[in-house]
Amino acid sequence: MNKDGLEFAATFDQEFVQQNGHRGHFGRNVLKGLVDGMDGFLEEKRRTPGFRSMGPVALGGFLWLDDPELAACLARFAHICVVVSKQGRSKRDLDKLGKLQPFADGDNGMLARVFAELTDLDWREEGRAKVLGPGVPMPEVVIPPLRTIGFRRQPKKDMVPFLHTKMMLLGELWWHDEDALGGVADVIGFRPERLWVGSANATARSRHNLEFGMWLDDSQVLQAAQTFLVQLMAHSEALDPDSDLFQPELLPVDFDDEAFAEYVAEYGWGDPDA
Repeated sequence: MNKDGLEFAATFDQEFVQQNGHRGHFGRNVLKGLVDGMDGFLEEKRRTPGFRSMGPVALGGFLWLDDPELAACLARFAHICVVVSKQGRSKRDLDKLGKLQPFADGDNGMLARVFAELTDLDWREEGRAKVLGPGVPMPEVVIPPLRTIGFRRQPKKDMVPFLHTKMMLLGELWWHDEDALGGVADVIGFRPERLWVGSANATARSRHNLEFGMWLDDSQVLQAAQTFLVQLMAHSEALDPDSDLFQPELLPVDFDDEAFAEYVAEYGWGDPDA
């Protein structure tokens, strides 16, 4: 960009502080505000973790992610899951996907049982939901750090929405050894604490655009964002799925009712037809 262009772009750059103390940004390199805020959150949790903490969490939804500083920051969180729009299969697209595969294969994915909406899900097998019988425990599903959603190519007949959000929800996992009734249990939960919303994609190129972004901590906004992001995870697919169609990899498990009825009848636990 020439000198005149730089001077023109610089006129839009501004940072402001809200009443809650969180920062907002307009202009160029808005993504720096996201990364700085995430770094600050990690430092806060390092100094003063919450009660029975299992580490800081980042959940995101973006059109695309390739910014190296943001990816490096995400790798420092204990648990993450970022969902992006499904990418194409051109050589350029495959090159982009290849660069992100190590990130998607990371070991800091998200435990599904943390969220009630995900507790009855398991990985699809041969296009179908898994079937569980007596004595088979519910699976311990870990959703990988990077996922995709939607169609690879838009169907011609109907306009199908694609993921276009730019948001990151930060929080903390906690554990407890009692359930709601006081019984011994292994309970894990998520506490949302801070939300980034804006116009900038999670891409290096977005740093050169005129964008906006800000941090929020309103409880209703945090809860609504959590619901949205959990639904993205529930309907997500791998980074580079085989299908061009929208085929979520996680499905509600099916229970083998006949096997359960036989089990109840064998051990005399009530009426098997009940």
